[in-house]
Amino acid sequence: MFSKRSIIILVNTLNFRTKDQVERFSIEFEMEDAISGQYLKEKETSITKHLIANGNIKTQSGAPLLVDVIEYLLRNRTHQTNTTELENTLAKDGYELSDSSVRKSLPSAIPLVQSENKLLDILNRRGLVVAVGHYEQAIAAHGRGDWAAANAQLRSFVEDFFNQCHILLSAGPGTSTQQRKEDLARTGFFSSSYNEFLNNGTGFVEGFWKRLHPEGSHPGLSESADSSFRLHLVLLVLHHYAERLDLQLA
Repeated sequence: MFSKRSIIILVNTLNFRTKDQVERFSIEFEMEDAISGQYLKEKETSITKHLIANGNIKTQSGAPLLVDVIEYLLRNRTHQTNTTELENTLAKDGYELSDSSVRKSLPSAIPLVQSENKLLDILNRRGLVVAVGHYEQAIAAHGRGDWAAANAQLRSFVEDFFNQCHILLSAGPGTSTQQRKEDLARTGFFSSSYNEFLNNGTGFVEGFWKRLHPEGSHPGLSESADSSFRLHLVLLVLHHYAERLDLQLA
């Protein structure tokens, strides 16, 4: 339902101050047996692991455990509770907080968390460590609400990914990012029948790249909404091409 990062941020946002608070929480959610460790941070870590493993299990309320925990957070928050980072990382997963719960902000047919997991698995297996680094920095910046930094890292992520596709596939002599995309199109990595790259600026990949490089100011647009849109777009598009890369290298 949520990414591991969102679950980690959720537990951090609960902001347990005492062991008694942890005990009360564990009793309410019937996870006494899952919580271990002597120190507060160890107990928080065991809660995080339990939620990662069991967060989608339905509870007596009929909702997934993770939803119950978020509702618990919202019921018990004080003026000192800062949910900004949680809101930002949930936006990446396609969810948003309401006053009392959490709801989908994107159709369930868009498998963002699954796409992210598969994408990172392929990148790591194929040795695209620089691309992974750019993506992780983009996610961290997005979580902080640093939209400009997140957008910049997403562009670098996409650029390095296609450059590495060019190298791994020995696609041609191109040295610039544009030349390497042209080589990828010539060798068939980009599908001409799907208008993926047309060498005239109107192909899908060309339009995708332009969307990541808008020029000038855009009054009236939300920076957070735009950055989340770019993040979702990059996840879905690069997951698609990462699977194609993996298949061609198999």
